[in-house]
Formats: sequence, structure tokens, C-alpha cells
Amino acid sequence: MIIGRVEDVHGFLETIEIRRRERAGKLGPLSQIVPIEKSFDFDLADFKDRLKEALLPYARELENNSKFCVRVKRRGHKGELSSQDIEKEMAAFIIDALEKDGKQAQVRFEDPDKLIIVETIGNRAGVGLIPREMRERYPFIRVK
Repeated sequence: MIIGRVEDVHGFLETIEIRRRERAGKLGPLSQIVPIEKSFDFDLADFKDRLKEALLPYARELENNSKFCVRVKRRGHKGELSSQDIEKEMAAFIIDALEKDGKQAQVRFEDPDKLIIVETIGNRAGVGLIPREMRERYPFIRVK
């Protein structure tokens, strides 16, 4: 696993896609890229509150009647944080936030309009929003 920061995410993804096409099968170590937009430190006591704060802007980006899902990839805190429980709780939080804005949305794990990703490494978390168009354009953007 490599963690990095780039100034121009679109340009970076385009460059990787060009290289992937030119060198099919040669970019194995970069076979999965997950764009993260925000990150924050947390401790277990405040993780969910900090995560809700980070996710609220993404909830507001969802269109009315859109289909979305929240995916959590946890590294560390085994037995202390449950990815599935967090996914369910954050999806419910987003639906509630949308309803307050007069919008509706539906959780869909298969081919959602927008995928909200949460990755944790120890006590550091990152979040990002991955639209379907981005996943279609860049096949190396995969969330397991």
C-alpha cells in the first residue's frame, strides 16, 4: 500500500490511465487507486462524530433520488470498529441529512451513482466521493 498526495487528481488519473493502456498488465502495483479528498485524525471515542462531520458535504452533493453507498476499508482497530456497522450508520446519517434538505436517496451497493469511501489506517481516516463516471473512466479505481 502506498499513500500519496497529488495536486491535480484528474491529471494524475489521466496519466495513470494512459500508462495503463500503453503498458497493459505492467502496472500491477497500481491496480487499485482510491482518491481520498479529506483526511482527519481520530480516536475511538470521537470517530463517528468526526466521520459524520466529514461526510456531511458529500451528502449535500448527492442529487435527489440518487443511489449511493458508503464503503469503509479499515486497517487497524480490529474488534473495535466494524466496517459494516459504520457503513450502515453513515448511510442512515446521509439519508437523514438529505431528508432534512427535502431530498431522497437510496442505498445501492451494486453500481451506485456515487460511492462514498472511508479508509482508516490506525487513527487516521480519509474520505472521498467517487461518481460512477469516474469509476467507468478509470478501471483502476476500485473499492473492495
